[in-house]
Amino acid sequence: MSGQCKLKECGAPGVSCHLGHDDFHNCENFVANVTEIKVKKLKKAEQKKSSLGWSGHAFNTDELDLISSRTSPILIGLVGKADAGKTTFLAMLYTLLLSGKKLNKFNFAGTKTILGWDALYHSLKFKKGNVAFPLPTPVSSNRLYHFALRGEEHQLRDILLADASGEVFSSWSINRNEELAENARWIYTNANAFILFIDCEALLVDKNAAKKEVLLIARQLTHDLKKRPVIAVWSKSDKKAGVLSSIKDTLKNELELLFLNYTEIEISNFLEPGPDELVHKNNIAVIDWLLEKTMIPSAPDLTLEEIFSSDLFINYRGK
Repeated sequence: MSGQCKLKECGAPGVSCHLGHDDFHNCENFVANVTEIKVKKLKKAEQKKSSLGWSGHAFNTDELDLISSRTSPILIGLVGKADAGKTTFLAMLYTLLLSGKKLNKFNFAGTKTILGWDALYHSLKFKKGNVAFPLPTPVSSNRLYHFALRGEEHQLRDILLADASGEVFSSWSINRNEELAENARWIYTNANAFILFIDCEALLVDKNAAKKEVLLIARQLTHDLKKRPVIAVWSKSDKKAGVLSSIKDTLKNELELLFLNYTEIEISNFLEPGPDELVHKNNIAVIDWLLEKTMIPSAPDLTLEEIFSSDLFINYRGK
């Protein structure tokens, strides 16, 4: 053992500790050498290290194998400009599930991003007539929040909700090949379904400029959409009544023309006494609609076309 005692009258470690410690490290006056201290700290760190394969924080795109190794996850992309309510929606969704609200046809079966969800939960604070919202998602981040579900047949399915900065979607809406829009491109390429956020407060304040920004993002969504479902979420809808009717109506009509597998819904995060449809029901209903579109297959048409032919072998139906 290397090191020395700070007390001049003690010759430890060459002699016994003057204070009677069998292990010199237990004596506050004994100073181990730097290498020994590092080894000791490393051993403690290894003891504290979790044996789990994930940290509990929101995933990044390099960690998808933690989920895809057991199922093919369904990825839901949250799309919209900065401050449109994407991260707040996730915080409210988790808050509602944590308080006992349930999805329509699926039961919650765990999450591998519990610390990520918990951070959102604690950042959403309610006071009378006021809400403290989560911080905006950094431009460089592409956060993936996970939860597992079991359907009526007890089959396990993994869901990932992708949350990227609104700035990257604004860049992507103008030029989908823009270098700064990489996170938006990744979400658009890989998502099975989309939530398009319409900021009612922005429509109230910025009017047609805000409407134009929503439509730019929406039109970019149609580029290679195929049959992927889109739900338009009118966020901060407690302010929707103040938006000009001409803006609301034309935006609604244009979105309905752009998308085929489409619906819309209003949500808010301002709680009122008693059950509030915009908060308690509609936040959950957003996910219910997307799950119905992506997880419940429609019944296949197994009707066989009857073949008529002059060939006796083709017309043969058996005895």
